[in-house]
Amino acid sequence: MYEKGIQTRNHLYEISKKCFYDHGYENTKIKDIVTAADTPIGLFTYYFKTKDNIVHEIYSDFYQQIDQCLGALSIDGLENSILHHATLSYIYFDLILNNENNRRFYFEILKKASNYRIAGDFIRNTYRGYIQEYNLVVSEREFDNFLFIDFGGRREYFLNYFQKPLNDSIDELVFLLNGILPRLLGIDQHAVTTLLYKGIHIAKTIDCRQIQFLSK
Repeated sequence: MYEKGIQTRNHLYEISKKCFYDHGYENTKIKDIVTAADTPIGLFTYYFKTKDNIVHEIYSDFYQQIDQCLGALSIDGLENSILHHATLSYIYFDLILNNENNRRFYFEILKKASNYRIAGDFIRNTYRGYIQEYNLVVSEREFDNFLFIDFGGRREYFLNYFQKPLNDSIDELVFLLNGILPRLLGIDQHAVTTLLYKGIHIAKTIDCRQIQFLSK
């Protein structure tokens, strides 16, 4: 992609994030994005085709920002897949759920469908790390079924979390959700509990102000 094209695409992407932050997913139309970006609608469809493609990129970029932040730190034991995921998850949910606009956007996306379609690739790779690290024997069919159970459970939990609403803390939320798959896989419960608590503790010591989900 030539330089001007990259700049145009990046501009549309950043404007989309700001529109989503200000107005939410449901109230942001493609025409709103291109009007705010002062670009023809044809450029939006050329680079992204749909709003959902931008949403997929937003989530992927957010995961990568957190992952890169953790990768730049020298924290003993963080190479453990369960510990790393717990630390990342705490930062992820803390930045989303403790900001009203991020929270609204996350809920609107979740209402449409499970986040599996958005975050599936990242989580799939993360969970494969569990299997490799703990030398587990799991067939592809079992693995896929575990993913569906995990994401389905998460979606039902969050629909309840937002609609009640629940008063679960980020600590409780991460401990619950990040414990689902390790327990399904049969990993030692004491080890899982210890790693989850340690990951939550580590996350609270990390300065995450440079990481953004949407753009204010």
